[in-house]
Amino acid sequence: MYEGDWVLRLSQMVRERKTPAGWRLPANVWGLGITSLLTDISSEMVISVLPAYLVLTRGLTPLALGFVTGLHEGGPILATWAGGLIADRSGRRKLTATFGYGLSATCRLGWLAFSGRTIAAIAGLVLVDRLGKSIRTAPRDAMISLSVRSSQLATAFGVHRALDAAGAAAGPVLAFALLWRLPRRYDVIFFTSFVVALLGVAALALLVDERAQPGAAGLPPTDRRWAEALSVFTDAPLRRTLILATALSLVTISDAFIYLLIVQRSHASPQWLPLLYTGTAISFLTLAIPVGCIADRVGRRRTFVVGHAPLLGAYIVALGGFNWWPWNAVTAVVCLGAYYASSDGVLAGLAGGQLPVKGRAVGLAWVATAVSLARLCSSILFGFLWVRAGDLTAVFTFAAALVAVASAALRTRVTERPLTS
Repeated sequence: MYEGDWVLRLSQMVRERKTPAGWRLPANVWGLGITSLLTDISSEMVISVLPAYLVLTRGLTPLALGFVTGLHEGGPILATWAGGLIADRSGRRKLTATFGYGLSATCRLGWLAFSGRTIAAIAGLVLVDRLGKSIRTAPRDAMISLSVRSSQLATAFGVHRALDAAGAAAGPVLAFALLWRLPRRYDVIFFTSFVVALLGVAALALLVDERAQPGAAGLPPTDRRWAEALSVFTDAPLRRTLILATALSLVTISDAFIYLLIVQRSHASPQWLPLLYTGTAISFLTLAIPVGCIADRVGRRRTFVVGHAPLLGAYIVALGGFNWWPWNAVTAVVCLGAYYASSDGVLAGLAGGQLPVKGRAVGLAWVATAVSLARLCSSILFGFLWVRAGDLTAVFTFAAALVAVASAALRTRVTERPLTS
């Protein structure tokens, strides 16, 4: 009986801290961060074992892995935009986000029943899980951006992404520990994942107060028709940001492929694969907040583009340029963590600073949709190149394309001045 009182007291204490002092951020940012932390623990428990399970255990091709990975990173893309539009039209961003988190939590039960049957069943489960993520992403990011001052945008997203990364680090460790104690008991992983996901939904309900959003004060629900939401896309600064993010995402190799290449070239045991996810998440967790602060000072666009240099370093490691296990794996996860710290939250801050308050959820949904679609295409394309031309050719092609796109992006100006509402 004491646990319920403790949760209520924690909820009250968090909600009382609404006004940030100095560098401190509002309670909503931390509440949404805790929600993402728990949700990512749940998600990464499952995702971190899929590369070894599909390719090394089930014997599926890299193209099949690319398809599943692409669904995880990119599908279903249109739901992201729909979630943002619904949140903006209704003004009920928390309810929309809660539905998305709840859908993903419910999907965890499906892994217990269907995960071991066919690739179609696995793809379907990943698709439903990503549907929940797509629906919740835009309203969640809108709540973050509306809870802070414009000068704190990248910092707020950096804090949120850091907590998100903490969950991404803990999930694979928990999965690794469970499999170490209970070999091949994937059902235990799936059930534990479901319980943790439910805790994430509870955190959103208890710790986030949609009324405590100074950026949304006095704003009525946006009464937009579906076609009118396209007007956000026609804004020149945001359009250039969309093109920039899409082009760079198209030349991004999925983490799963990089990890597989490193393990195979080093002749390491596949059991270490989940811990590579953890290493990347820890690197991201360490760098997300300082990189967000730097981006707010020196420019988000510049930070976003230059932040793809560490990704190129990970490609070089995957090519076998540094093949000394485990230091090649350590180098790769540090590079990937630095890349995500310089791209994920910084891109959200860049786009959020270009959008009017009333259309912010829709605009952020457009950005997330563009990036998701590009990553879906890049995963499938990389898997296809691996099967047809070999892994070395595939990595080299993507590395050369990344250099070309990033060089062009450095010469492309994207305005960071906020638009009027």
